[in-house]
Amino acid sequence: MISIETGIIEKICWERKGLQCVEVRLAGEKEKALNYPALTGKVIPGQQVYLNTTAVKLGLGSGGYHFILLNPIRENIPLSSQGHIIKLRYTPIQLKVRTYEEKVRTKNPDVSLQKYPGLNNIPVVIGELHSMVAPFVTLFKRKHPEKRIVYIMTDSASLPLYLSDTVAKLRATNMLNGTVTCGHAFGGDIETVNVYSALIAAKEELAADVILLAPGPGVVGTGTRYGFSGIEQGEHIDRVHKFKGIPVFIPRISFADQRSRHYGLSHHSLTSLGEIASSGAYLPLPVLNKKKQRFLFQQLRGAGLPGKHTLVLIKIPSLKIILQNNFPDVKTMGRGVVEDPDFFIAVSAAAIFTGKLINNFKISLRNSKA
Repeated sequence: MISIETGIIEKICWERKGLQCVEVRLAGEKEKALNYPALTGKVIPGQQVYLNTTAVKLGLGSGGYHFILLNPIRENIPLSSQGHIIKLRYTPIQLKVRTYEEKVRTKNPDVSLQKYPGLNNIPVVIGELHSMVAPFVTLFKRKHPEKRIVYIMTDSASLPLYLSDTVAKLRATNMLNGTVTCGHAFGGDIETVNVYSALIAAKEELAADVILLAPGPGVVGTGTRYGFSGIEQGEHIDRVHKFKGIPVFIPRISFADQRSRHYGLSHHSLTSLGEIASSGAYLPLPVLNKKKQRFLFQQLRGAGLPGKHTLVLIKIPSLKIILQNNFPDVKTMGRGVVEDPDFFIAVSAAAIFTGKLINNFKISLRNSKA
């Protein structure tokens, strides 16, 4: 179930808000580990710590890092008086937060959670992978620097927002204007109990012009039709509709992924849009070469998506321009812009379309009948 080992902190490699990266001596070897001070307190060289070594032993996608589970000499820090909602409930590391729901009851009773009037047509951009966050935010902000983007991180992948290098960089460069963590995810500017209250907080508390709704790093896929964490995208479309927002769906497109279920438009997108969502969304699609375009439209027709969703064809600047938009370090499934250009072009299409949408430009709509 869980592999726990003891080690000695050798040095602090780097640290930022909410996260420390350390080198630890473990069974005579020097290895890397991550520490969340909010859970275990800050660590210093020379300390003995207990580490969860499960993911590294299994060769999973944790980046080769162990996680500090227990810091025996952590200072006994008293609980704050505010907030009483527990995240990671009934686990040994359950933590207390003050959620937006608790604040709004006392701070602004007019923004009632009893019956919310709605998002008033704010675009809510729905992504499956954390690797979509940086290119979307960067491209959108370069064209619309005055607009406020708020990122809602769901709890379908990593739970601590602190883990995200992407969010740290976007906040440092003022590209991202706020963060909300919902469900058991934690570490955002605002904590919420679920996606609905996260949407309210993003608009009412953080004044979002655009809301980006996506998981953190480390999604789950099983190769089965319904066994993937990104299936929540279909549910998000319905949530956004109920709250009178405008759902914009980022398609997961790749012609570099050799797995047939992810070739072209991923079956994750097809299943979420075709079977899980009960209502429609905008689906921006990049203009690709004729062969790829034909393949995508065959997939769309086969899944019965035209008519249910609004398909929008978006012309994308050349790949050279996209590369100049600073994605050298961003990878998806281990592939960067050069190895998997169509993935990033699809995210770019969503960013361009959202910019047009928010500026109330007339959009030329085209479905697969074309």
